[in-house]
Amino acid sequence: MDISLPNNDYFELDGYKDTLWTCQMCTCGFCLFECQAYKLTGLETAGARGRNQLALGILNGELNLEDVPDLMMYVCTTCRYCEEVCALNLPLAVKGRNLRVSGATTSELLRSMKVEAGKVPVEVRDVLNNFEIYGNPYGLPHKIKDDWVKGLGSEPMDLNNKEVIFYVGAFVPYEDRATIVAEAIFNVLRKAGLAIGMLGSKELSSGGLVRPMGEEGLFEVFVNHCSKIIKENNIKRIICLSPHDYDAFHNYYEELGIKVEHYTETIANLIKEKKLRIDRDFNKKVTYQDPCYLGRRNKIYEPPREILNSIPGLELIEMNKVKTEAHCCGGGGVGLWMDFPEARMDLQRVDEANETGAEVLATACPICLQMLDNGIKARDYKIEVKDIGLILQDCII
Repeated sequence: MDISLPNNDYFELDGYKDTLWTCQMCTCGFCLFECQAYKLTGLETAGARGRNQLALGILNGELNLEDVPDLMMYVCTTCRYCEEVCALNLPLAVKGRNLRVSGATTSELLRSMKVEAGKVPVEVRDVLNNFEIYGNPYGLPHKIKDDWVKGLGSEPMDLNNKEVIFYVGAFVPYEDRATIVAEAIFNVLRKAGLAIGMLGSKELSSGGLVRPMGEEGLFEVFVNHCSKIIKENNIKRIICLSPHDYDAFHNYYEELGIKVEHYTETIANLIKEKKLRIDRDFNKKVTYQDPCYLGRRNKIYEPPREILNSIPGLELIEMNKVKTEAHCCGGGGVGLWMDFPEARMDLQRVDEANETGAEVLATACPICLQMLDNGIKARDYKIEVKDIGLILQDCII
C-alpha cells in the first residue's frame, strides 16, 4: 500500500527556484538575527540566506554539490527560526511548502541530493543504514522493543479495547535516558485510567528523523509501513513521546484521519479534567527548553508550561529566549550524530539555562534531553536535566 505524501512533488530543488531567487535578492537578513548556525560559525552560508544562495548556485550549474563543505551542508538543525521571521512569510502565512523561503527546507533538499549521489558523511551514512535495516539509529534488533513492552506489563500489538496507542519512537528502548522517560509517561497515563496499547517491534520509525537527514526514499518507506499498521489495526488516536514523531504524524499522515497528540497535550488535559492528581511537591526552580519540533514547528508552547505550573512547589523561571525565539539544543537534522565544534548549540543553550539560577532544566523531547544532558556535563553545571514526564511521575503516588 503506497501513501501519496503531501507536497511530495516539490521535494526537488528545481521546485523552489523562484523562492531561491527571492532569497538571493533579500536585503533584510532577518533570518540571520538569531540563527545559531550563523551566529556560532560566523558564516552566512550556514544560515538560510547564504544556504539558499548556495542552492541556487548548484541549481544554475555554477557550483558543484561536492564543493560545499559538510559544515555548511549539515550544521542547520532544521529548527525553522529562519522561517518564523522571514519577511516574505510575515505577516501573512504563505501557503504551500514550495513557496516558503526556509533554510530548513533547503537543507533537506541539499542533503537529499547528497544521499542520491552517495556522498554523505560516514556518521550520517551509518545512522541511515541502521534505520534502513533495523528501523532505529542504533542497529539493534526489533525484538528488544517487544521484550521491553512485555516488561511494562503490556503485550505488543494487543490493541483490543485500547483507546490510544503510545508511540515511543526510534530511541526507545535503545537509549537509556529516553527509555526511562517513556516508562515514566506510560505509568502516568495508566494512572490516569487510559487504556494504552503499544506496537512493539512493529513500530519502527515514523520517518521523522530521516527526512531532515536527506533520506526522502526511506522516509516514504517508513510512512507506508506506519500507515499500513494504523489502517490494518483501525488505530484512531496516537500519543507521541517525541516531538519529531509528532511532527511527522501531524504533517504527513493527515489522510489517515488519526488524532495525534504530544504527550504534554494529553497530560495537560488530564490534569485539567482532574483525572490526574498531583500528590507531592517539587520544591525546585525549573527552567524549560522549548523543543523546536514541538514549539516553533507546531506551535505547542503552553501544555508543557501548564503541566509544570500545576505542580506544587515548582517555580518556573523562563530563559531569555523562549517560545518562538527559543534557541535550539543542537540535536535536530543530523546534530545528534554529527559534531561541529564551531557550532556547539547545546553549550550555548545550557549557558542560558544556567544564567536563570534554575536547579532543573526541563524539556519534553528525547533529543533535547540527550543534547542538554551532554552540554551540562561538558560545562560541569550543577543543573539536573529532566523530562517533564519524569518530574510529573515523581509527584504522583
